[in-house]
Amino acid sequence: MKHVDIVGLGEVVLDWVAEIPYFPKPDGKIDALSENYFSGGVTANYLVAVARLGGLCGFIGAVGDDSYGDFLVDDFVKEKVDTTFIVKKPNKKTPVNFIFIAKGEKSIIQSPHMQTTKIDANCLNESYIVESKLLHTTMIHQEVTEKAIEIAKRNNVKISIDLESQIAQRGWQNLKNILLNADILIPNKEGAKSITNSDSPEKAANILVKKGIPIVIITLGSKGALITTNDFQKRIPTYDIKHIIDTTGAGDTFNGAFSLAYWIKGWDLEKACKYGNAAASLKIQKLGARSGMPKEKELVEFLKKNDDTFL
Repeated sequence: MKHVDIVGLGEVVLDWVAEIPYFPKPDGKIDALSENYFSGGVTANYLVAVARLGGLCGFIGAVGDDSYGDFLVDDFVKEKVDTTFIVKKPNKKTPVNFIFIAKGEKSIIQSPHMQTTKIDANCLNESYIVESKLLHTTMIHQEVTEKAIEIAKRNNVKISIDLESQIAQRGWQNLKNILLNADILIPNKEGAKSITNSDSPEKAANILVKKGIPIVIITLGSKGALITTNDFQKRIPTYDIKHIIDTTGAGDTFNGAFSLAYWIKGWDLEKACKYGNAAASLKIQKLGARSGMPKEKELVEFLKKNDDTFL
Protein backbone atom coordinates (compact mmCIF):
# COMPACT_ATOMS: atom_id res chain seq x y z
CA MET A 1 0.00 0.00 0.00
CA LYS A 2 1.38 3.38 -1.03
CA HIS A 3 1.77 6.04 1.67
CA VAL A 4 -0.12 9.28 1.04
CA ASP A 5 -0.42 12.46 3.13
CA ILE A 6 -3.89 13.43 1.87
CA VAL A 7 -6.79 11.06 1.22
CA GLY A 8 -9.74 12.29 -0.84
CA LEU A 9 -13.09 10.54 -0.43
CA GLY A 10 -15.84 11.36 -2.91
CA GLU A 11 -16.59 11.63 -6.59
CA VAL A 12 -14.81 11.37 -9.94
CA VAL A 13 -16.77 12.10 -13.13
CA LEU A 14 -16.39 12.81 -16.81
CA ASP A 15 -17.18 16.43 -17.72
CA TRP A 16 -18.71 17.18 -21.12
CA VAL A 17 -18.05 20.89 -21.58
CA ALA A 18 -19.75 23.11 -24.15
CA GLU A 19 -18.83 26.78 -24.60
CA ILE A 20 -21.88 28.76 -25.65
CA PRO A 21 -22.37 32.45 -26.54
CA TYR A 22 -25.16 32.86 -23.94
CA PHE A 23 -27.50 30.71 -21.85
CA PRO A 24 -30.58 29.92 -23.97
CA LYS A 25 -34.17 30.42 -22.86
CA PRO A 26 -36.48 27.39 -22.47
CA ASP A 27 -37.15 25.71 -25.82
CA GLY A 28 -34.26 27.65 -27.36
CA LYS A 29 -31.48 26.22 -29.50
CA ILE A 30 -28.01 27.70 -30.01
CA ASP A 31 -24.79 26.64 -31.66
CA ALA A 32 -21.95 25.76 -29.28
CA LEU A 33 -18.62 27.53 -29.75
CA SER A 34 -16.70 24.42 -28.69
CA GLU A 35 -17.28 20.98 -27.19
CA ASN A 36 -14.77 18.93 -25.18
CA TYR A 37 -14.62 16.30 -22.50
CA PHE A 38 -12.35 16.34 -19.46
CA SER A 39 -11.78 14.43 -16.24
CA GLY A 40 -13.70 16.04 -13.38
CA GLY A 41 -15.46 15.59 -10.06
CA VAL A 42 -14.99 17.83 -7.04
CA THR A 43 -12.91 15.47 -4.90
CA ALA A 44 -10.94 14.18 -7.90
CA ASN A 45 -10.12 17.72 -9.04
CA TYR A 46 -9.00 18.60 -5.52
CA LEU A 47 -6.53 15.72 -5.51
CA VAL A 48 -5.11 16.60 -8.91
CA ALA A 49 -4.51 20.15 -7.62
CA VAL A 50 -2.62 18.66 -4.66
CA ALA A 51 -0.61 16.26 -6.82
CA ARG A 52 0.43 18.91 -9.36
CA LEU A 53 1.91 20.93 -6.51
CA GLY A 54 3.94 17.95 -5.33
CA GLY A 55 1.60 16.55 -2.67
CA LEU A 56 1.27 12.82 -2.00
CA CYS A 57 -2.40 11.94 -2.27
CA GLY A 58 -4.86 9.18 -3.10
CA PHE A 59 -8.52 8.75 -4.02
CA ILE A 60 -11.16 6.57 -2.39
CA GLY A 61 -14.21 6.19 -4.61
CA ALA A 62 -15.76 4.35 -7.53
CA VAL A 63 -16.15 4.41 -11.28
CA GLY A 64 -18.39 2.37 -13.55
CA ASP A 65 -17.30 -0.69 -15.47
CA ASP A 66 -17.01 1.20 -18.76
CA SER A 67 -14.58 3.10 -20.98
CA TYR A 68 -15.22 6.39 -19.15
CA GLY A 69 -14.14 4.72 -15.91
CA ASP A 70 -10.93 3.50 -17.57
CA PHE A 71 -10.27 7.01 -18.88
CA LEU A 72 -10.66 8.59 -15.43
CA VAL A 73 -8.44 6.06 -13.67
CA ASP A 74 -5.75 6.41 -16.37
CA ASP A 75 -5.87 10.18 -15.90
CA PHE A 76 -5.34 9.82 -12.14
CA VAL A 77 -2.30 7.64 -12.82
CA LYS A 78 -0.85 10.26 -15.20
CA GLU A 79 -1.38 12.91 -12.52
CA LYS A 80 0.35 10.76 -9.86
CA VAL A 81 -2.78 10.40 -7.70
CA ASP A 82 -2.80 6.98 -6.01
CA THR A 83 -5.57 4.76 -7.41
CA THR A 84 -5.14 1.72 -5.10
CA PHE A 85 -8.60 2.15 -3.56
CA ILE A 86 -10.67 3.07 -6.61
CA VAL A 87 -13.38 0.43 -7.08
CA LYS A 88 -14.69 -0.41 -10.55
CA LYS A 89 -18.37 -1.24 -10.00
CA PRO A 90 -19.79 -3.95 -12.28
CA ASN A 91 -23.03 -3.06 -14.07
CA LYS A 92 -22.76 0.58 -12.95
CA LYS A 93 -22.19 3.64 -15.13
CA THR A 94 -19.45 6.20 -14.64
CA PRO A 95 -21.07 9.59 -13.95
CA VAL A 96 -21.03 12.14 -16.78
CA ASN A 97 -21.71 15.81 -15.95
CA PHE A 98 -22.78 18.36 -18.55
CA ILE A 99 -21.22 21.80 -18.16
CA PHE A 100 -22.22 24.88 -20.12
CA ILE A 101 -19.95 27.92 -20.14
CA ALA A 102 -21.01 31.37 -21.36
CA LYS A 103 -18.53 34.23 -21.03
CA GLY A 104 -16.68 32.52 -18.19
CA GLU A 105 -19.81 31.71 -16.15
CA LYS A 106 -20.87 28.07 -15.78
CA SER A 107 -23.96 25.93 -15.25
CA ILE A 108 -23.51 22.27 -14.29
CA ILE A 109 -25.98 19.41 -14.66
CA GLN A 110 -24.86 16.58 -12.42
CA SER A 111 -25.20 12.92 -13.33
CA PRO A 112 -27.65 10.77 -11.34
CA HIS A 113 -24.94 8.09 -11.36
CA MET A 114 -22.93 10.17 -8.87
CA GLN A 115 -25.34 8.90 -6.20
CA THR A 116 -25.36 5.25 -7.29
CA THR A 117 -21.81 4.52 -8.48
CA LYS A 118 -20.13 4.52 -5.07
CA ILE A 119 -18.13 2.38 -2.71
CA ASP A 120 -19.68 0.56 0.24
CA ALA A 121 -18.83 1.74 3.75
CA ASN A 122 -17.54 -1.73 4.65
CA CYS A 123 -15.02 -1.54 1.78
CA LEU A 124 -13.07 1.36 3.32
CA ASN A 125 -9.43 0.50 3.96
CA GLU A 126 -8.88 1.74 7.50
CA SER A 127 -5.08 1.75 7.47
CA TYR A 128 -4.98 3.92 4.31
CA ILE A 129 -6.81 6.67 6.21
CA VAL A 130 -4.98 6.06 9.51
CA GLU A 131 -1.54 6.48 7.93
CA SER A 132 -2.45 9.77 6.22
CA LYS A 133 -2.38 13.28 7.69
CA LEU A 134 -5.63 14.62 6.23
CA LEU A 135 -8.97 13.20 5.10
CA HIS A 136 -10.81 15.50 2.68
CA THR A 137 -14.39 14.83 1.60
CA THR A 138 -17.47 16.42 0.03
CA MET A 139 -19.95 14.24 1.98
CA ILE A 140 -21.66 13.25 -1.27
CA HIS A 141 -22.16 9.67 -0.02
CA GLN A 142 -23.20 10.15 3.58
CA GLU A 143 -22.91 6.64 5.05
CA VAL A 144 -19.40 6.13 3.63
CA THR A 145 -18.39 9.63 4.78
CA GLU A 146 -19.57 8.99 8.35
CA LYS A 147 -17.54 5.77 8.55
CA ALA A 148 -14.39 7.40 7.10
CA ILE A 149 -14.64 10.35 9.48
CA GLU A 150 -15.11 8.02 12.44
CA ILE A 151 -11.87 6.24 11.45
CA ALA A 152 -10.01 9.54 10.98
CA LYS A 153 -11.26 11.02 14.26
CA ARG A 154 -10.34 7.94 16.25
CA ASN A 155 -6.80 8.05 14.88
CA ASN A 156 -6.11 11.81 15.08
CA VAL A 157 -6.17 12.28 11.30
CA LYS A 158 -7.27 15.83 10.46
CA ILE A 159 -10.61 16.24 8.68
CA SER A 160 -11.31 18.76 5.90
CA ILE A 161 -14.82 19.11 4.46
CA ASP A 162 -15.87 20.84 1.25
CA LEU A 163 -19.55 21.85 1.48
CA GLU A 164 -21.24 22.61 -1.83
CA SER A 165 -24.68 24.16 -2.12
CA GLN A 166 -26.49 21.02 -3.32
CA ILE A 167 -25.15 19.04 -0.34
CA ALA A 168 -25.98 21.92 2.05
CA GLN A 169 -29.61 21.61 0.98
CA ARG A 170 -29.81 18.40 3.02
CA GLY A 171 -29.90 20.73 6.02
CA TRP A 172 -27.93 21.21 9.24
CA GLN A 173 -29.82 18.52 11.16
CA ASN A 174 -28.90 15.86 8.60
CA LEU A 175 -25.26 16.95 8.29
CA LYS A 176 -24.30 18.22 11.73
CA ASN A 177 -22.83 14.93 12.98
CA ILE A 178 -20.35 15.06 10.10
CA LEU A 179 -19.73 18.82 10.07
CA LEU A 180 -19.01 19.07 13.79
CA ASN A 181 -16.15 16.60 13.33
CA ALA A 182 -14.41 18.89 10.83
CA ASP A 183 -11.07 20.44 11.72
CA ILE A 184 -11.72 22.80 8.84
CA LEU A 185 -14.82 23.47 6.73
CA ILE A 186 -14.32 24.97 3.26
CA PRO A 187 -17.78 25.71 1.85
CA ASN A 188 -18.52 27.78 -1.20
CA LYS A 189 -20.53 30.93 -0.57
CA GLU A 190 -23.92 29.46 -1.45
CA GLY A 191 -23.32 26.31 0.56
CA ALA A 192 -22.41 28.31 3.67
CA LYS A 193 -25.42 30.61 3.34
CA SER A 194 -27.79 27.69 2.70
CA ILE A 195 -26.72 25.55 5.67
CA THR A 196 -27.07 28.52 8.06
CA ASN A 197 -30.02 30.37 6.44
CA SER A 198 -27.82 33.49 6.31
CA ASP A 199 -27.73 36.36 3.85
CA SER A 200 -23.96 36.97 3.93
CA PRO A 201 -20.78 34.86 4.07
CA GLU A 202 -19.63 36.69 7.22
CA LYS A 203 -22.82 35.82 9.11
CA ALA A 204 -22.76 32.24 7.85
CA ALA A 205 -19.14 31.72 8.92
CA ASN A 206 -19.77 33.17 12.39
CA ILE A 207 -22.71 30.83 12.91
CA LEU A 208 -20.67 27.78 11.85
CA VAL A 209 -17.77 28.68 14.14
CA LYS A 210 -20.15 29.27 17.06
CA LYS A 211 -21.66 25.82 16.47
CA GLY A 212 -18.21 24.34 17.08
CA ILE A 213 -16.29 24.17 13.79
CA PRO A 214 -12.84 25.61 14.61
CA ILE A 215 -11.91 27.01 11.17
CA VAL A 216 -14.27 28.02 8.36
CA ILE A 217 -12.93 29.27 5.04
CA ILE A 218 -15.61 30.33 2.58
CA THR A 219 -14.60 30.56 -1.08
CA LEU A 220 -16.02 33.71 -2.69
CA GLY A 221 -15.07 33.31 -6.36
CA SER A 222 -13.66 36.56 -7.73
CA LYS A 223 -13.80 38.06 -4.22
CA GLY A 224 -11.23 35.58 -2.85
CA ALA A 225 -11.74 33.78 0.45
CA LEU A 226 -13.08 34.55 3.92
CA ILE A 227 -11.25 33.12 6.94
CA THR A 228 -13.20 32.80 10.20
CA THR A 229 -12.05 31.36 13.52
CA ASN A 230 -12.96 32.06 17.14
CA ASP A 231 -10.24 34.72 17.16
CA PHE A 232 -10.67 36.63 13.91
CA GLN A 233 -12.44 37.05 10.58
CA LYS A 234 -10.66 38.32 7.48
CA ARG A 235 -11.20 38.44 3.73
CA ILE A 236 -8.20 37.43 1.62
CA PRO A 237 -8.64 39.09 -1.80
CA THR A 238 -7.73 37.16 -4.91
CA TYR A 239 -5.70 38.33 -7.90
CA ASP A 240 -6.95 40.44 -10.80
CA ILE A 241 -7.34 38.17 -13.83
CA LYS A 242 -8.48 39.97 -16.96
CA HIS A 243 -9.17 37.01 -19.23
CA ILE A 244 -11.35 34.41 -17.46
CA ILE A 245 -12.08 31.35 -19.62
CA ASP A 246 -13.69 28.81 -17.27
CA THR A 247 -14.32 28.90 -13.51
CA THR A 248 -15.10 25.15 -13.34
CA GLY A 249 -12.79 23.61 -10.75
CA ALA A 250 -11.56 26.93 -9.36
CA GLY A 251 -12.83 26.14 -5.87
CA ASP A 252 -11.35 22.64 -6.03
CA THR A 253 -8.01 24.12 -7.06
CA PHE A 254 -8.11 26.59 -4.18
CA ASN A 255 -8.96 23.81 -1.73
CA GLY A 256 -6.17 21.54 -2.95
CA ALA A 257 -3.49 24.23 -2.87
CA PHE A 258 -4.71 25.54 0.49
CA SER A 259 -4.73 22.04 2.04
CA LEU A 260 -1.20 21.32 0.92
CA ALA A 261 0.06 24.69 2.18
CA TYR A 262 -1.75 24.62 5.54
CA TRP A 263 -1.77 20.97 6.58
CA ILE A 264 1.42 19.65 4.93
CA LYS A 265 3.73 22.67 4.56
CA GLY A 266 2.54 24.12 7.88
CA TRP A 267 1.92 27.67 6.66
CA ASP A 268 -0.46 30.02 8.47
CA LEU A 269 -4.06 30.46 7.33
CA GLU A 270 -3.52 33.74 5.46
CA LYS A 271 -0.47 32.58 3.53
CA ALA A 272 -2.17 29.27 2.67
CA CYS A 273 -5.22 31.18 1.38
CA LYS A 274 -3.03 33.37 -0.83
CA TYR A 275 -1.46 30.21 -2.24
CA GLY A 276 -4.93 28.81 -2.92
CA ASN A 277 -6.14 32.06 -4.52
CA ALA A 278 -3.10 32.14 -6.80
CA ALA A 279 -3.62 28.53 -7.89
CA ALA A 280 -7.29 29.22 -8.69
CA SER A 281 -6.30 32.38 -10.59
CA LEU A 282 -4.14 30.30 -12.93
CA LYS A 283 -6.80 27.59 -13.29
CA ILE A 284 -9.56 29.92 -14.54
CA GLN A 285 -7.47 30.98 -17.53
CA LYS A 286 -7.95 27.61 -19.25
CA LEU A 287 -10.94 25.49 -20.29
CA GLY A 288 -11.74 22.43 -18.19
CA ALA A 289 -11.70 21.79 -14.45
CA ARG A 290 -8.05 20.73 -14.38
CA SER A 291 -6.32 22.09 -17.51
CA GLY A 292 -5.12 25.28 -15.84
CA MET A 293 -4.15 23.77 -12.47
CA PRO A 294 -0.54 24.86 -11.92
CA LYS A 295 2.63 22.99 -11.08
CA GLU A 296 4.57 24.43 -8.14
CA LYS A 297 7.13 26.31 -10.25
CA GLU A 298 4.40 28.08 -12.24
CA LEU A 299 2.54 29.00 -9.05
CA VAL A 300 5.66 30.43 -7.37
CA GLU A 301 6.41 32.51 -10.50
CA PHE A 302 2.85 33.87 -10.49
CA LEU A 303 3.14 34.86 -6.84
CA LYS A 304 6.49 36.58 -7.41
CA LYS A 305 4.93 38.71 -10.14
CA ASN A 306 1.60 39.42 -8.44
CA ASP A 307 2.11 39.53 -4.69
CA ASP A 308 4.97 41.41 -3.02
CA THR A 309 3.69 40.39 0.43
CA PHE A 310 3.77 36.62 -0.16
CA LEU A 311 7.39 35.50 -0.13
